[in-house]
Amino acid sequence: MSFLLRFCLGLVVLMPSLAHATFNLENPADGSPYSGLGVISGWKCETSGALTARIYDEDMVLAWPTPIPLVYGSERTDVRANGSCRENGHDNVGFVAIWNWGNLEHDGTYTVVVQEDEVELARSTVTVTMLGPEEKPQVLEGASGECRIPNFPIPGETTTFQWNQATQHLEAVSRRSSNDLRECEEGLTVEPGGMCSFFFSDTSFGEIDGIFSVNAEGQGCVEVDIAEIPCFNTDQDFDTLLRGLGISGIEVTKNADGSWTIDSYPTDL
Repeated sequence: MSFLLRFCLGLVVLMPSLAHATFNLENPADGSPYSGLGVISGWKCETSGALTARIYDEDMVLAWPTPIPLVYGSERTDVRANGSCRENGHDNVGFVAIWNWGNLEHDGTYTVVVQEDEVELARSTVTVTMLGPEEKPQVLEGASGECRIPNFPIPGETTTFQWNQATQHLEAVSRRSSNDLRECEEGLTVEPGGMCSFFFSDTSFGEIDGIFSVNAEGQGCVEVDIAEIPCFNTDQDFDTLLRGLGISGIEVTKNADGSWTIDSYPTDL
């Protein structure tokens, strides 16, 4: 089974000051989406009992039968630096448990409740999406793919993510400034993992920037603001799709070693 993951959504969450707090559940963050392997983590200035997490479905019925033990005592120098737990005299205030969201039965909304000796400390409600097959959702096997997010993490940069089987997540593998991208030009050969930029103008959409890239599987890809264009294995399929979208002037040839050569690129539509 092979998956090509092409488009991603970045999310930035700003947290309020925790300078005078004594407890914080950091992961999972309330209202956030989750999948694959992750952690339940945070910190507590002092603890005298066992820390555990319970997971409930949207009807607040237990979705996982047993409490999830949270290991307490990991070093968190950042907590004291932010003004919390300074009276403890030590930095070992973190708690954590590795958790696979695929352990749950299906997609949906779930609530994670952190407790100390069965007394609730905090809760977080999240949305979970399964990645594995329906009959065994715990682990997604045999997947591969990558995607790029333009203007992430800052404007003018493009970050490339690739699927990591071990973590069951897309992981960042490169960041490139659009200013550093080489311009596409006739005769340029783009190797797998490489890319080049092009620019053209259109009477309907105005000035448009584009990127031609070759992914790790040797597929040729075009990214423009006006359309989501899937990657292709052959230059014939590539040309057919672009003509259907009304985009002309991009001509490429796929080489036997998986690289692609730019024959021409658009200046105007």
